[in-house]
Amino acid sequence: MDYIIVAKELLALYSISTPEVQFIRHNENITFKITDGVNNKNYLLRIHKPSTEGLFGLQHTLEGIKSEIKILQELNHKGLLDAQKPIVNNIGDYITECKLDNFNHPCYATVLEWIEGDTLTLKEDNIKEIAFKLGQNLALFHSGLKEFKPSKDFIRPIYDIDRIDSAIDELKYCVESNLFSMEHYEIIKRVLNLVKNQIEELNSRGDAFGIIHADFQLGNIVVNNNNPCLIDLGFCGFGYYTFDLGSAATIFPGELRKIFLQGYSTKALFSFDDLKYVEGQIFMDTFISYVLFMKDNQRNSWIKTSALELCDKLCKDFLEGKEVFYLL
Repeated sequence: MDYIIVAKELLALYSISTPEVQFIRHNENITFKITDGVNNKNYLLRIHKPSTEGLFGLQHTLEGIKSEIKILQELNHKGLLDAQKPIVNNIGDYITECKLDNFNHPCYATVLEWIEGDTLTLKEDNIKEIAFKLGQNLALFHSGLKEFKPSKDFIRPIYDIDRIDSAIDELKYCVESNLFSMEHYEIIKRVLNLVKNQIEELNSRGDAFGIIHADFQLGNIVVNNNNPCLIDLGFCGFGYYTFDLGSAATIFPGELRKIFLQGYSTKALFSFDDLKYVEGQIFMDTFISYVLFMKDNQRNSWIKTSALELCDKLCKDFLEGKEVFYLL
């Protein structure tokens, strides 16, 4: 299917004049950069169809997308961060239904304002300042959504003990398909059970859980005037703030991770004594990612390499209580 044609058909339903369409990527969504041919304003068009069935989730349903729109609106209302602004179509809706061949679910599209800037590369001359600022911005993201009151129909992914239990069960497939051994599966299971115990400890604190971004990678951070902006809330949902700290920290080499966490601690409560919880959430994030890709034979080879590296050393160290944060 020619997605450019689909994109142009969708854009006919929006007030964007003579749009220029540039395909970006197809991962959890199909994304395009759209430029208004009259005023040169840029937009992001997303067709909410994942590249592999394992990536499909609540975030692709109508209710899930509506809830993501509400999060973006809340961030824009608070004004603490540069956030993508949702754009309505010609009938005033934020979500447009579309039809795609060979897709067994209802499909939807959304348009957001474009955040200008360059995606993070880690090669920036002022990368230390950017890492520190990203920590601050993540803290503002968390704090800015703490007072958000979701409606009863609000639905987003939840990264909690139930998600871990599901992963433990689903990861048996990796043994059946020879992505890793039963021995490695048992190590992963022990790690995830330890993370469940850590979550019980976090639950006792009362302020460790809320709305999180849940998908930090270089392509989801746009640097605009030295300000790292968080984009792509496709996996955004409910989880532990340490999940985001781990997800974001691992995009940096070891020396920058501490700077990132220092930045976060200037805007939110964080103690370096809690690194073990961040480590646990990194493992949780990694093993959930296995589930997303394990049945895609074109994109799952990295799981075999990752499991070997983690299970033979870092998982064992983590289980023994050794610090592994700067090695993950």
